[in-house]
Amino acid sequence: MKTLVLVAHKHLATSSIANQAIVESLNSIEGLEIRDLYQLYPDFKIDVANEQQALIAADLVIFQFPIHWYSVPGLLKEWMDQVLLYGFAYGSSGDKLKGKRLLISTTLGGEITSYQVGGHNNFRLETLLTPLQQTAAFCGMHWLSPMASGNMLYIPDVVNKKEEVAQRARAYGVALKERIQALETVD
Repeated sequence: MKTLVLVAHKHLATSSIANQAIVESLNSIEGLEIRDLYQLYPDFKIDVANEQQALIAADLVIFQFPIHWYSVPGLLKEWMDQVLLYGFAYGSSGDKLKGKRLLISTTLGGEITSYQVGGHNNFRLETLLTPLQQTAAFCGMHWLSPMASGNMLYIPDVVNKKEEVAQRARAYGVALKERIQALETVD
């Protein structure tokens, strides 16, 4: 199985303890390609043909990102706007993603329990991810139940829990890796 991980974190290498640890935990998976969108396209000028080729080659597509203002980071949204085109991802001849699987893997600054009706964030995480679920459906992809890791916020000099965040992220990375490997046995 070929797996494409699209990582969307503006400061992955410099300030994302969680997302960096998660991505590093996946490096040993055979047939895995990791694409750091902010490293590839810091100017938001996306190589559409290259991105579409990466999608065509993949069986499983993973979006790895932190929730930003209850949505995906700006570059991931721009990537979707530029890459998931009529005639490629949808429309009468847009069947290139049909049958591929989409897995959302996201990090949250707050506790997962804060994402519920009446909670601090007022909505369930699944509700906030509905546009991505509909995107998968519109493109003929199979939506896999999303994964999320909470309490991943580390604020230097405010909360001295850097190693705790890194440890939780590594544990989450192991769980994500196991999920990917389990999907390899499912047709």
